[in-house]
Amino acid sequence: MGIPHDIIVGYKGGFLLQTLNQIFILFLLILIGYGCKKLHVISNNMNQDVSKLVTSVALPALIISSLSSYSFTREALARSGILVMISCAVYALSILIATFAPKLLKIEGSTRDIFQFITVFSNVGFMGYPVVNAIYGEQGVFYAAIYNLPFNAVLWTYGVMVLSRPLMEKNAAALDQRGSIDFKLLVNPGLISVFIGFGLFVTSTKLPGPIFSAFQMVGNTSTPLSMIFIGSILADTKINEIFANNKIFMAGCMRLLVIPLLVLGILKALDFQGIMAGIPVLITGMPAAANCAIMSTRYGNDYQLASQAVFVSTVLSMVTIPAIAMLL
Repeated sequence: MGIPHDIIVGYKGGFLLQTLNQIFILFLLILIGYGCKKLHVISNNMNQDVSKLVTSVALPALIISSLSSYSFTREALARSGILVMISCAVYALSILIATFAPKLLKIEGSTRDIFQFITVFSNVGFMGYPVVNAIYGEQGVFYAAIYNLPFNAVLWTYGVMVLSRPLMEKNAAALDQRGSIDFKLLVNPGLISVFIGFGLFVTSTKLPGPIFSAFQMVGNTSTPLSMIFIGSILADTKINEIFANNKIFMAGCMRLLVIPLLVLGILKALDFQGIMAGIPVLITGMPAAANCAIMSTRYGNDYQLASQAVFVSTVLSMVTIPAIAMLL
C-alpha cells in the first residue's frame, strides 16, 4: 500500500517551509550587518576583530560543545562508522574536484582559493541540521552530526591551507628554508578543538553543566556573527559586481548541484537507501559555509569575494535544496 497523498504533501510542504524559513533568517542577519555598516555601527577594524573572535573562540566552542553532547551506542555504532567513511570519501572527492575544476575553468589567484573552499565546505550548522531535522527528525540530526565529524578536521587543515595562500606567498615567515608550507600555521584553535571534542565524544565524557552551557552559548554566536559580518562586507560592494561575476555562479553551481548530484548517483549505484543516502546528499547540497568569509579575512584572502559567493549560493539554494530533496 502506498503512502497517502496528504502525508506526502504535508511532508514536502513542511520541509519546504523549514528550508525557506532558515534561508530567510540568514538574509535577515545579512541585512542587519549591511545596515550596521551603512550606519557606521561597524568599522573595518571591528570586522577584523569579529573574524578573530569567530575563528579563535566561537567556532572552537561550538565544536567542543557539539561533539561532547553525543555518545555512541552499540546500535548506532555500525551505521555511524559507515557514515563517517562516506563523509571522508565525499570530502576526498570534493577536494579532487576542487583541485582540477579551476584549472579546466581557468580560474586563478584568490578567485581559485574561494572557489576551492566553497566546493568543499557547505553550511552544515545553520542550514544542514534544520533541513535534515525537517525530513528525518531527531534521529537524522544525530546521524548528521556523526557524518559531520570530519568537517572540522578538513576545515582547519585543507581549508586553512587554501585560504592562507596569499599569506604564505607574501609572508616569508610562513615558509621554511626549503620554501614549503610552515605547518605551524595549521595548528590553530579550530583544529585543537576538534581533537578535544573528539576525545570527549569517543569516551562519552560529558562537560559539567555550567561549562557545557557556557561553551554552547558562545558557540551559538558563530552563525549570527558570521552572517552579520558578511552583510557588513557586502555594504562596501556594488550589487552589480556580485551578479556580474560568473565565477561566483560557477562556484555556486558546483556547490549546490554538481557535488550533491554526483554523490547521490554514486550512493544509489552502491545501493545505499534512506537516511544513509539522504544525509550525505542533503549535507553536500547546502550553500557555501558562512565561515568562508570570516576565514578569508583571518587568513588574508579576498573576503569581499568570499562574502559575495556565500550570498549568491544562499540565494540559489532556495531553488536547489528542495529540488535535490525531491530526488531522494
